[in-house]
Amino acid sequence: MTARDLIHLRLHHQLLSQTTATSVADVVTHLCAMQAQDYAGAKWSIGLRLPGITDAGIEAAISAKSIVRATTIRGTLHFVSPADIRWINAFVRPRIVSKYAGRYKQLELDDAVVTKSNIVFEKVLAKEELTRKELEVLLVKNGIVVTNERMNHFLSRAALDQVICCGARRGKEFTYALLDSWAPSSPAITAEEARAKLALRYFTGHGPATANDFASWAGLTLGEARAGLASVAGELSLLTYNDTEYWMKPASGPYKNTSGVFLLPGFDEYYIGYEDRSLIVDEDREKKLIPLNGIFSPTIVVNGKIEGTWKRTVKKNVMQMESAPFQPFSDARQQAMVKASKPFSKFMELPVEWI
Repeated sequence: MTARDLIHLRLHHQLLSQTTATSVADVVTHLCAMQAQDYAGAKWSIGLRLPGITDAGIEAAISAKSIVRATTIRGTLHFVSPADIRWINAFVRPRIVSKYAGRYKQLELDDAVVTKSNIVFEKVLAKEELTRKELEVLLVKNGIVVTNERMNHFLSRAALDQVICCGARRGKEFTYALLDSWAPSSPAITAEEARAKLALRYFTGHGPATANDFASWAGLTLGEARAGLASVAGELSLLTYNDTEYWMKPASGPYKNTSGVFLLPGFDEYYIGYEDRSLIVDEDREKKLIPLNGIFSPTIVVNGKIEGTWKRTVKKNVMQMESAPFQPFSDARQQAMVKASKPFSKFMELPVEWI
């Protein structure tokens, strides 16, 4: 097994080199959870894996509640299937609450005040979906002290407690909704069952990957990750590279030895879904992907490896795009990058102008 083999298998299982998905829900279900704190970027992550869909088409799928955006693994916003959000959050909630216990104490967020805020959310969101600011006003009216950081935790805890999720956008404003209106209730499963299920889903959509990668992605201890992996190892294939074990769901058919260029958003699962990213980017280059504000830059992926960054600016009904390769691109690679922007142009329904 070579590094090149691992890269091409990841492109295959991540639905980048070829896809079996026929809907927005298919893509999200296959990846299990797709990081979505960068809302625009997360939509393009789906679009990359569903040729022909547009940004407006994904907005329509969200409004139709075919996927849900909520705080879940690692305490971060993700797109998740409505059928998955409840068992995942029931499993990860204790770990995330424990992680922030010290900060909760500093902010005086005890169980009583969190419960009170959840009750307010349940009452007001039963009538309509509301913005963050509108919810802040209502919490204050109910005698709850609100600061920006306390509000962040009120919202994330309510999501982990399976009270709220993100609602449909109101113009350009984001709203919150009751999870009950977006995701039906489902039978509870044990923590061991959830751990095994999460492991199988991760290695299906992200493999080949290591136990450490799974632990990092799911926010688990390495011991928990190894236990989850062990419980489903019989359903996975084991690959070895540089004396490291990689696991994946056996490929159902041949995979493409993909060469070419992809323009990925900054928080795409192809990058964010692994602890060890050395297969796809050198350590020195990786530092260039993370600015001081902690926002990952969109990446130019060539033959499966990150070779630079890109950005877009919408001006007068045209997308101006700029590239910043780690090393100057040849004319052929530059042309391949421009070609790779055509699907993004169709996705955004705007012409592209490289500057």
